Amino acid sequence: MADNAILKTPRLRLSTFSDADAGDLHALHCDESVNRFLASHEAIRTREDAEQHLRDYIEGQDHRGFSQWKATLLDGGFAGRAGFSVYPETSEVALSICLKPNFWGKGYASELARALVPWFFENTYFTHLIAFVAAGNDPARRMVEGIGFSQRQRTVIDGNAFDCLQVLSPALARYARASA
Repeated sequence: MADNAILKTPRLRLSTFSDADAGDLHALHCDESVNRFLASHEAIRTREDAEQHLRDYIEGQDHRGFSQWKATLLDGGFAGRAGFSVYPETSEVALSICLKPNFWGKGYASELARALVPWFFENTYFTHLIAFVAAGNDPARRMVEGIGFSQRQRTVIDGNAFDCLQVLSPALARYARASA
């Protein structure tokens, strides 16, 4: 079997999804606590939703070279999904990490984010990356701020308040500092 790894962290591996992953994706989102802080375009409620999201992830990878990726422990156990999504309202790219609850509060999301942000700027031409954090999701906010994201604006998505945070590419950040 070919290694389809995108990147590895000390405890996790991100790889492209395959058609066989619909069950894992659906199982991840069957827990309502997982969907609680997601906008409706990210939440998965049915097996059919999981299959559609999976097709979108695979197609996004094929067309853009990035997408949501399958997050597994190094031993192969499924942990969740992480990567990048195109925000439909602005066509900006958003960092998104969605892990099973037993991985929360143990540094896995931070570990992934610290690897994903540099990967994004090294492998794409984008000038910035955004992340949406639901109002009240203080752990997620602290995590993205801890890796360099800063508040850009508060927005409403599907009737719920989200903070949109952003981080600039290293080149743009250097330019902004030099121009200040």
